[in-house]
Amino acid sequence: MSKKYLLSNRKTLYSILIGFLTKNGKKTVAVKILTSAFLQFSKKKKLSTRQIFLKIFLKLNSFVEVRKIKIRKKTFFVPFSTVLKRRLYLTIKWLMEATKKNTKKISLSNKLAFEIEQTLTTGESNSTKIFKNNLELAFKNRSNLHYRW
Repeated sequence: MSKKYLLSNRKTLYSILIGFLTKNGKKTVAVKILTSAFLQFSKKKKLSTRQIFLKIFLKLNSFVEVRKIKIRKKTFFVPFSTVLKRRLYLTIKWLMEATKKNTKKISLSNKLAFEIEQTLTTGESNSTKIFKNNLELAFKNRSNLHYRW
């Protein structure tokens, strides 16, 4: 079901990414950055943007999210299961966080293309590290499941 949802709602993924990149209402700049990043990667690997979106989602898809809950002046990390929309948001959020962490002196579109390439080819990118940290936190704190409500 999720594959079909992703392919049919490409504009949803695209619009979420545009929303992450938009600053001060300059949507056209965000669209240029996103299209140039996806064109760079698609030229190298001969993939369409739909296939790139799908592969990114399948690579960074997480069924569990860790949230902080404060109870009696103590903070607990509690794992929660996520719905499809939240999973889409988290994958794009992790991708953009990893792109912004990159300190190289290159344009944002090149950073995004580099992050996409690292995520899909080698699997050793900053976004996959964030994804793995989320899973580790969920696994370590599974004893706190009873704090969900």
